[in-house]
Amino acid sequence: MRPLQSKCKLMKVAGRSLMLVMLLTGITEKIHGNDTLVPPNVIIIMTDDQGFGDFGINQNPLIETPVLNQFAHSSVRFERFYVSPVCAPTRAALLTGRYFLRTGVNGVTRRNEVMNKEEVTLAEVLQSKGYATGCFGKWHNGSDFPHDPTGQGFDEFWGFTDGIIRNYFDTRIKHNTEQVEMEGYLTDFFTDRALEFIEKNQQRPFLCYIPYNVPHTPIQVAAPLFEKYKQKGIDEYTAGIYAMCETVDSNVGKLLKRLQELNLEEKTVVVFLTDNGPNGKRFNGGMKGKKASVNEGGIRVPLWVRWKGHFPSNKVVTQLADHIDIFPTILDLCKVPIPGSLAIDGRSLEPLLYGQDKQWQKRNLYTYFNGNGSIRNDRYRLTVSKDNQLKLYDLIADPSQLFDLGHVKQRIRDELFGFYQTWLMDVAPPEDNPPVEVGHAEQPTIHLPATSGTLSGNFKYKNTHGWAYDWAVNWLSPDDAISWEIKVVNKGSYECFLQYQVTEENEGAILKITIGDKTLIDTVGLAYAPSPYPNYDNVDRGRPLEMKWKDFSWGKLDLAPGTYTVKVQAVKIPGQEVGELYGLTIKNVP
Repeated sequence: MRPLQSKCKLMKVAGRSLMLVMLLTGITEKIHGNDTLVPPNVIIIMTDDQGFGDFGINQNPLIETPVLNQFAHSSVRFERFYVSPVCAPTRAALLTGRYFLRTGVNGVTRRNEVMNKEEVTLAEVLQSKGYATGCFGKWHNGSDFPHDPTGQGFDEFWGFTDGIIRNYFDTRIKHNTEQVEMEGYLTDFFTDRALEFIEKNQQRPFLCYIPYNVPHTPIQVAAPLFEKYKQKGIDEYTAGIYAMCETVDSNVGKLLKRLQELNLEEKTVVVFLTDNGPNGKRFNGGMKGKKASVNEGGIRVPLWVRWKGHFPSNKVVTQLADHIDIFPTILDLCKVPIPGSLAIDGRSLEPLLYGQDKQWQKRNLYTYFNGNGSIRNDRYRLTVSKDNQLKLYDLIADPSQLFDLGHVKQRIRDELFGFYQTWLMDVAPPEDNPPVEVGHAEQPTIHLPATSGTLSGNFKYKNTHGWAYDWAVNWLSPDDAISWEIKVVNKGSYECFLQYQVTEENEGAILKITIGDKTLIDTVGLAYAPSPYPNYDNVDRGRPLEMKWKDFSWGKLDLAPGTYTVKVQAVKIPGQEVGELYGLTIKNVP
C-alpha cells in the first residue's frame, strides 16, 4: 500500500480530531491573492449517460435545462472535453488522474469495474489535508470495502456501488457500508443528502462528489414530467431520458441556490460533467457514436467549471482536456501538492481556467473499450478496431466523422497508430481482478453476487450479459458450479447464506459450499418464488425486475487469513433442476 493510502486509512481510524488539527495547521494559506485563509470547497457533479446533446445550451431544441444553461454561461466551458466510453472507467480516471486501465478497471461488470485499493483518489488526498469528503450517488468502482467509497477516502456515502440500480423510487441503497431503505426519488434524495453534508461542513473545506444515477435506465421519473416530453412528439424512451435530465437540472438549481444562501459561492469550485455519450440514438450535436463508442459522440461531453469571483464567466476553452485532468486541477486549485509517489496521466487545467493558455502544450488523448480504441489530437481522430482496422478523421473539416482519410493521409494514420500502440502497451492492466476481501471490521457482511462469480457447466445468466442484479439459471447437474475468489483478512467464524429460488417440484436438492479445504453440506428448504419489488417504469425495461430472494443458511466455517476459492455445487438433484441462484453472502459472526 502506498504511504499516502496508509495515512488516509489511519486517519479514518483516528477520527475527525486528527483532521481538524491538520486543517488548522497544514492548509491555511492565501489563494491567488485573495484574502481568504480557507482553501476552496469542491463540488463535482456528474450525470450518468447524459450526452453532449442533452442540454439546451448545446442546441437541443426539445430539452429544457434552464439552470444548467445559465450555469454553463457563468462558468468556464471546455468545448473539447473527453471521458471514457462507459461509466466505471470514467469514474476511475476522474478520481485518480490516471487512465482507467492503470487502475485495474477494464469494464462495467463481473468485477471488471473494481478499482485497485492501492489507487490514491482525490478524496483520499483532500481527506489527508483536512477536507470533509462525501459521495452521494452511483459509485461503480467496487462494491465492498476497501474498494467502496468508505475505503477510498470518503467520510460519508449515500448511494449504490453497482453499475445500475433497479428502482429510482423508494428503493434500497447504502449509507456507508450498511443497506438502508430510502423514500422518494433518488435524484432528489442524493441532492438532499449532499445539502445536509454541505451545511454540516460549511465551516471547513469539503469535497462533495455527486455522481447522479440519471438519465441511465430504467426510465423512471414522475409521470407529469414524462407526459410533458411525450407531448412534444418524442418517442417514449427519449421522453423519459429528457424528463430525467430535467430532474438533474432542477436539483442542480437547489444546490446552487443553497450555496448562495450559505454565502459559499465565492468559496466553492463547482464542476459539472457527464460520464460518457448518450445511452441511445438521439440528438448529439451531429457527432458520430454514442455510449460505448470510441468516436467523438461516445466520449466528448460537457465540462463546466465555476468559481465565482475567481474564474471568468462565459469563457470558452477549445484546447483538448480530459477526465484525467480533474484530479491535478482540483489539487492545484486547493493548493495541495500531488504526492510525489503518484504517477498520474492528467495535467492541471488551472492555466486554462484563468485564461493563461498561451503556454498550453498540444497533446494526444487516448481511449479504449472492449478491444476498440482511439487517439485524438487537435485535428485528427484515429479509431482502432479489435482487429486493427484503422480509420482516420479530420475533425476540423469533418466533425461528424463521415470520411475516412486513412488511405490519403497514411503518414498521419501510421504515426497516430504508433502512438496508440505504445500507449496501450504502457497502460495494459493485469489479467486477474482482485479477490473480494472478507472480514474487515468496517464491513463484516459481504455479498458475492452471481454476476461476479465464474460459471461452469450448464450455468448461464438469466439476462445473458451478467450485468448487476442478474442471476444464474440452468442449474441442472452436480457438475454445474459457480465460484468466487476471496481474501480473508481476519481470522474468524463466517456464516454462509445462499440467495435462491426454487419451485415445489424441485424441492429437496442437497447443496455444498467449499471454501478452501472446508465444506458445508445441507438440503435446500421449502420452495420459494421471489416476488418482484414494485415497478415504477415509465417504459418497459425489457428484462426481469428486481426481486426479493430467499436466504438459506449453510452454517458457519472457521477461516484463517488467506486467499480461497469459494465454490457452490449440488450433491443431489431430485427434480429437474436445483433452482435459480442470486448469490452468496458471507458474514463475520462472533
